[in-house]
Amino acid sequence: MGKEYLRLDSQLSSVAAFWKPESPDEVMTGTLTVNDDGIRFVTSPEYFRGAKVPRPDLSRWNSDSILRSEVLHGFFEGENCTLLNLMEIEYPGLTSYKDEPQSVASTAHRASILVSGMRTGAMDDRCLDSAHYTFSSLSQFVNIPSAEKWGNGLITIEIQPEPKPLLDCSVLETHVRVELKAYQTLTEEREARLTKTVAIVEVTPPEAESLTWFIDIGNRLENMFSLLAGTSLVMETFFIYREDKSGAVIRKQHDFVERYKMFDSLRHSNSQLAHAISTWLSESKSFREIENLLLGVLRKGKLFVETEFLSLAQALEGFHRATGGDESKMDKALFKALRRKIEKFLEEQEVDDETAKKVNAAIAYCNQTSFRSRLKELCGRISQSTLDEMKVDPDAFAASVMNTRNFFTHAGSSSDEKNEPLRGKDLFLLSQKMRALLRGVFLLHLGFPEFQFKDLIVREATKWR
Repeated sequence: MGKEYLRLDSQLSSVAAFWKPESPDEVMTGTLTVNDDGIRFVTSPEYFRGAKVPRPDLSRWNSDSILRSEVLHGFFEGENCTLLNLMEIEYPGLTSYKDEPQSVASTAHRASILVSGMRTGAMDDRCLDSAHYTFSSLSQFVNIPSAEKWGNGLITIEIQPEPKPLLDCSVLETHVRVELKAYQTLTEEREARLTKTVAIVEVTPPEAESLTWFIDIGNRLENMFSLLAGTSLVMETFFIYREDKSGAVIRKQHDFVERYKMFDSLRHSNSQLAHAISTWLSESKSFREIENLLLGVLRKGKLFVETEFLSLAQALEGFHRATGGDESKMDKALFKALRRKIEKFLEEQEVDDETAKKVNAAIAYCNQTSFRSRLKELCGRISQSTLDEMKVDPDAFAASVMNTRNFFTHAGSSSDEKNEPLRGKDLFLLSQKMRALLRGVFLLHLGFPEFQFKDLIVREATKWR
């Protein structure tokens, strides 16, 4: 192939041919384009004359009739390739009946993913053996041995062109193997030779898995590394393997990436990182369901201060639900009996159905831990000395968050002067404390001791004062 398209955000434009795996002789030729607008394959125009002019298919303008394909196999620039999750989005062309019926027609397909270098099955086909990923700034975050040697007035730099193992761990629940490796490359910049270290993560499941599964693992690792590094890292390359074949995954993405900041990054040993990876990938389904919500707010781009606050409040509540254990305050059997008595009382008083439903719905949540209690319990996971340095008083903090959350959640209702919400600067500073608390309890959950990240969350909570 004349050019290598290896990054997730690679862009290209090339003639190509594609066909359905079950119909390899029915080939469509055209132009494959990957840019900021996504992945498109437009078939070559066909000319029709006279009776051969196709009649307009009005069903094509109905969104329910859009033709979709799970996978197309193909060929471009000397490489095999695959398009996944396709739909026919446009039918560019023209038709004229002026002198005689004539038309030029083609079809535009949009795909969610292009695999360059190999042909695969559909997104959920378990046909892949392993994958490896690189992430922005990961080589600056992980502990990589120095390539420099000092002695006798000379500095020797050793280049390690082949990946060198840094850690190797297995996820207990699933037996998925995760390896972290690094290698060096030599580049030239402004007439000087520079070394660049590249860290890669290899994931090998015990059995073949689908592309969807590997995408999910890559996204989860991206979230975890962002949490530990204190900055938003994004996946840069994603390679998949089956036997002796390999392919680079290309897809449209709008990730928020930040410059690596050493003072916001968690210092760790490779054994701690291995434990964190194993713990992270062993989380329960309920935790995984809220993971993107939790990490999405920590990896924010530009948000209105009110939006950021509400997202953080929801993330803190969700994290406590996923890690706080049994939420019932009263014995479940006793509470159930109490609800039956209330329902019977409402029937005896002939309360209308709509009001009765509202009352029963409100009572249904009375046996759960309150939002205020959740916030205070999360604060309790951090030592009082650290909370003091963060300027966080659990009672006042929980009250401020709850009152402000209730105000924005029920916007438009009459405000209670005794529970005025925070606004402006005060709301921004409260959000920074919430952000610091969320990161702190996250790191505790992954097994990192508080002394290891104390300075990070204290600075996060107080740096804008």
